[in-house]
Amino acid sequence: MAIHPVIMCGGAGTRLWPVSNQARPKQFHSLVSDKSVFQETVLRFAGAEGFHQQPVIISNAAYADLIARQLAEIGVTPAAILLEPEGRNTAAVAAVAARYLADAFPEGLGLLVASDHFIGRPDVFLAAVRAAAPTTGKDYITTFGIAPSRPDTGFGYIQAGAPIDGQVHKVAAFKEKPDAATAASYLASGAYSWNAGIFLFSPATMLAELAAHAPSILAHASEALERAHRDGANRFLDAAAFAATPSTSIDYAVMEHTGRAAVYAPLDCAWSDIGSWAMVGEVSSRQNTPGPILVDAPGCQVYAENGQLIALVGVEDLIVVADGNRILVTKPGRSQDVGGVVKALKERGLKDYL
Repeated sequence: MAIHPVIMCGGAGTRLWPVSNQARPKQFHSLVSDKSVFQETVLRFAGAEGFHQQPVIISNAAYADLIARQLAEIGVTPAAILLEPEGRNTAAVAAVAARYLADAFPEGLGLLVASDHFIGRPDVFLAAVRAAAPTTGKDYITTFGIAPSRPDTGFGYIQAGAPIDGQVHKVAAFKEKPDAATAASYLASGAYSWNAGIFLFSPATMLAELAAHAPSILAHASEALERAHRDGANRFLDAAAFAATPSTSIDYAVMEHTGRAAVYAPLDCAWSDIGSWAMVGEVSSRQNTPGPILVDAPGCQVYAENGQLIALVGVEDLIVVADGNRILVTKPGRSQDVGGVVKALKERGLKDYL
């Protein structure tokens, strides 16, 4: 039972402005290594036991050429690149993926993953997916709960219920992003994990649960795929059918309603959604050329395109990001608020800076 990586890469990454922008969002940048985050995600499965070596990519049609170039750079041939005319959230993505896999690889499992996450211990992650496959094959949809390292209020949580097999449990509850006190209680209980938005499923089970809980999403997404225009590996989803697909997450559409929700937890694979510049600084090994000049500047983080020289003198605990004619200066504790800059740019009509 081969596991087919289905890689979602349509996010905007506004909190990583100015590097992440409309033309080239964060997953296509080399934030943590000399390869893009998207390329690192694809290569995570290359040569891995039990995984199909031709991934399925789902993204916005605007990034078709960029995806093709980045795949060619790392020598990976996709099974298909499914291209959305517009974003309709992850339930639509799951529906398109399940329908495609049911036709192309009905005996396999799909692994729906984001292209813009960091996994510092990939072997642990891959082993967890393989371990969850037998249970998933018995008509469960398995998500993966990340072992929390702190009482974070920026993530949703999953409460593990009755054990099924090994570290796979039934899901007792999905929890929204909590306040600080609730997050601390989750961490202390040991029964909760971070919801990383990773799903392992058989195509038949996902289609059945979508039909039961989100039939409109399934119907319109299936029609969009059936009427897709093909060009090599690219399949451009039908615009009218996809626009009619309700926009919601797979969590809301299916996982919070199905009786087939399972969770592999706790998973300690050094996962990060690298959703802010502070998080990038925690995991990145990328080197600028030339490197920044820091004079009496403790706790500072600098990201600049190669060729840009940044010098900091007599300051501390700052994040400085330079990209062309756009410069960001913030503090680590405020890096989650960078999306507000993108909002302000839109309100002021400064589209060239987006």
